[in-house]
Formats: sequence, structure tokens, C-alpha cells
Amino acid sequence: MQDSGIEPQRLLSEADLELIDALQINPRASWADIGAATGADPVTAARRWRRLNSAGEAWTTVALGQRQMHAMSMAFLEIDCAAGAAVEVADTLARAGHLITVQHVAAGHDLFVIAVAASMPALADYVLTDLPRVPGVAKVRTHVATRVFEASCRWRLRVLPPRSAGALARRAGPAESTRPMDEVDRLLFKALLADGRAGYSELAAAVGVSERTVQRRLSRLVATGDIDFRCDLARSHAGWHSSAVLWLRMPDGLLEETGRALLDWPETRTCAALAGARNLLLTVGLHGVWDLHPLVVRLEERFPYVSVVDRQIVLRQSKLYGRILDRLGRCTGVVAVDPWSLSPRL
Repeated sequence: MQDSGIEPQRLLSEADLELIDALQINPRASWADIGAATGADPVTAARRWRRLNSAGEAWTTVALGQRQMHAMSMAFLEIDCAAGAAVEVADTLARAGHLITVQHVAAGHDLFVIAVAASMPALADYVLTDLPRVPGVAKVRTHVATRVFEASCRWRLRVLPPRSAGALARRAGPAESTRPMDEVDRLLFKALLADGRAGYSELAAAVGVSERTVQRRLSRLVATGDIDFRCDLARSHAGWHSSAVLWLRMPDGLLEETGRALLDWPETRTCAALAGARNLLLTVGLHGVWDLHPLVVRLEERFPYVSVVDRQIVLRQSKLYGRILDRLGRCTGVVAVDPWSLSPRL
């Protein structure tokens, strides 16, 4: 038989899925707690994780917390590319730390990109001046987020039983201080991007402070909502073979209620209110493209005041929250998420 050259799709085992689900609930939980929740020996759980991580099938990272998401400026970009240039443009944009996600979509445009900056002037300078000058970029449409309900930190596989999941739930204590992030905090954030489970000693060496200082600062940053942690995976290996971007329209007075309700849907990945006629963006995971229409029907039945203005199937994810992905969704590299890399021109 002739070799087709197409790599067969590998589905993760139930034990692997339980391990990843446990780490999605609490990415920095001890291996003892992870083992207790999954019924595995802690050493076995750690070894299994190392295998998944080294294969690029699952990873942990730090993420911007809700307080930072409210303080920052986020925009969703629809980008038209010159004929035949979409892959090259996506590869170029994926190397930018302020562009956290880059996707090819089946739509009237070529790329869907999520941009984050520390301020609106910095974001505006980028989308108005720098981005249009990228070779191959033909046109950019910018949709500014006014409220980010979710950016994939809460999404999980939901394979663990409720009791095990509850035992792992993260419980942040009260913040000792609510001061803004300083330079040391940002260094900690960047040090955690490659491995959200990095130990205190490793982080202390990277940042140049004591382990106790690292522990205290991380506890405060989590408690204030400045940072969060996430665990992700090559989603097709868990049966989530497709995804889509939905643009919704509804009365502004119902945005908050609808956004919060959608956080409980297992398909929800990103949900944000927008400053435009299409005033809510929803990205969803799908087991297959055939699930899109039933999901739209469910949306319109659950929220009869919602109009689904547009929907776009994702053809390929080039970058997912700082991770460069191959065509099967496996991590092949890290580009540090760095919303502070953009600064407004004087």
C-alpha cells in the first residue's frame, strides 16, 4: 500500500485526559493532590505529564487574570491577506508577543487574531500603523473588546467526577496588597510562560529574588486577579476536532447576563463584549464541523433575543495563547505573551 504521508490522529487515553482535566482545574496543584484526584501514584502522574508535555500534546502556562484583562486593551482583528500570503502572514504575526492567538478561518477574510496591549494608544498605533505595513497584509478590521468574560482559562475537559474536581478547586486567599503589577511581577509572569508549573527556586533564580518573595508575590497576583494559570492541550487529540468564531448581536442591557451564562457552556473558549453593532464575540470548540448548526440553534433557543450575525469555522490554529501549534494542534514553540511590548509613540 502506498504511504499517504498523512500522520494518523492519536487520541489520548482516559488516564491522560483525567490528568489534563485535573491540571486544568488547578495547574499548579501538587503531584500528590493530582494523583489523589486521578487515582494515580504521584510519581506516575508526574511521569505521564512529562511525556505529554515533551510531545507537545499538553502544557501549562501563566495567563492574564481578570483584573489585568479589565485594565488592558484587547481587540479582535479580521485580516485580509494578499493572494497566497495567508500562511506567511500568520507565521509572521505569530512571532509577536502582543498577538496572543492567530487562526486561519473560512470567512470573507483570511485570519482571525487576538491582540492585547497595555493601553489603547499603544494598540491603536499598532493596528493603524504597524500592522498594515506587514508584507502580505491587505486590510485590517478591528473590533475592540469592552468586557472580556473569558479567555479560555476556565475551559476544561470535564472528565473527572465532581468530587475529585471539587477537591482540586483553586481557592485564592485575600490579597495582602492590591497595588499594580511592578517590574518584578512582570518578570515573574514572563518566567512562568514557558512552564506554568515552574518551581519557586527556578523562578527565584530567573527573577533574582528569594523563593519566599516569589511565593508571596504569586499568591498576591493570583488573589488580586492579575494573573491566572491555564493548562491546554492538542485539542483534536481529545476529540475536539474543530472550532468556530461566532459574532452575535443583542440588546446592550443583556450583554452581561448573556456573557456570564455562556461561561457555563462546555463549548465556550473566549467570550467578550464588543464596541460595535456585533456586540458579543464567542469562540467555541466543536467535536466536528457538524456540531456548529445545533449549537447555533441552542444559542437562539436559550437566548431568543440573540441574533447570530456571522459564524466562521477555524481552518487551522497557528498560535494559541502564546503557543505555536503544528497542523495537529501540538505545541512546537513558545512566544512569550507580552502586552507590555507595545508602547504608544510620543
